[in-house]
Amino acid sequence: MNIKRVQVLTTKKEAPWMDMAVLNPAIIEYKDKMIMLFRTKGSEGKAWDDPEAIYPIAVGFGISNDGGETWDFDTSRPALFPKCELDIDKVFVTNKYGKKVPNCANGSIEDPRLFMIEDKCYLTVACRLFPLGNLWWNNNMTRMVPDWTSNEDNPFGKSAKDNPTVTVLYEVNLEKLVKRDYDNAFYYLTHLSNPDFGENRDIVFLPEKQLIDGKMQYVMIERPVEPFRNPYLDAKKPSMVFSAAETFYDFVKEDNKKVLIAEPTFEWEANRIGASAPPIRIDDKHWLLCYHGKQDDKVGYTQNFMVFKDRENDFPELIYHKDERLITVSEEWEKPGKFHIPCIFVTGMVKKDDKLILAYGAADERVGLMTLDYNELLNHLKDNGLVL
Repeated sequence: MNIKRVQVLTTKKEAPWMDMAVLNPAIIEYKDKMIMLFRTKGSEGKAWDDPEAIYPIAVGFGISNDGGETWDFDTSRPALFPKCELDIDKVFVTNKYGKKVPNCANGSIEDPRLFMIEDKCYLTVACRLFPLGNLWWNNNMTRMVPDWTSNEDNPFGKSAKDNPTVTVLYEVNLEKLVKRDYDNAFYYLTHLSNPDFGENRDIVFLPEKQLIDGKMQYVMIERPVEPFRNPYLDAKKPSMVFSAAETFYDFVKEDNKKVLIAEPTFEWEANRIGASAPPIRIDDKHWLLCYHGKQDDKVGYTQNFMVFKDRENDFPELIYHKDERLITVSEEWEKPGKFHIPCIFVTGMVKKDDKLILAYGAADERVGLMTLDYNELLNHLKDNGLVL
């Protein structure tokens, strides 16, 4: 299968908030434009090995007026930047409705994914309550966690001291985003994953509500690192899980409906599997989902596709999940550099006419776009056993 790959963004020395890494981009079409949000890591003028530096993880903005052929990236400032507060009274944010709530995006904002539901644009981001600092030198997620979190009566819960990844949901005003009015483009809504159940990321939504148990509900695909911590799941490794709720605010409840989609099955999925980009419709009954698997630190990540079929009054059924390593590192600029794990990590997918555009991070350092012929891809999946 022919796949065109193009590097579209690298780090910028002149921008200290994106001079260490750019990766894992979201893309979405808006009017005649294509919008990109991408993850960044910056030195903020600190040395690479400074043990006290925060090295903030933020989100940058880019726009294309020609369907993704060329891009204008804003290097003047990030679109979303973590507050990185450590004072207990400052780790809060005002949500869209004017309510003061815990700011789960205070420490870091990672891996943006954009999607539409009911004519509104939303953004999911993997976040931490506190910054990570120089994680590549010291793999300690709690190095910058303040002492007050050891008191389980703190307003952020008993898991605050562990600083797990939770996924946060924003509503996005695309018109303001295009105008680079970042301060008014993002509305904090809520966190979607319950930190008491541990790390949870790679969250995407079906872009349509589904009838489940007699109620129209939002359907989320999540990837808990320890799914067995949830009483409704028994998978042992990071796995893909369907979750349903009538409102976005109900996903953190312990009793919202969940069902296991798939756990690591093939050798190249041995460490974990998770959704990569929000799914798209194939037809009125089927969904196409780009997903990833990781084997280990030597083999790294593989991207492939799953297909789901709608069911009446239930979650969609997984009907295609094969062992082919379809998309892996191939270009010289995709190969590991600073970071040693081979990594192609898709976080955005757009169907444009007969083309399927995948936006991805390469080697945790660069941003790329790959273009596939959509019909060729479907035929390839059918040749491997897909029946629509």
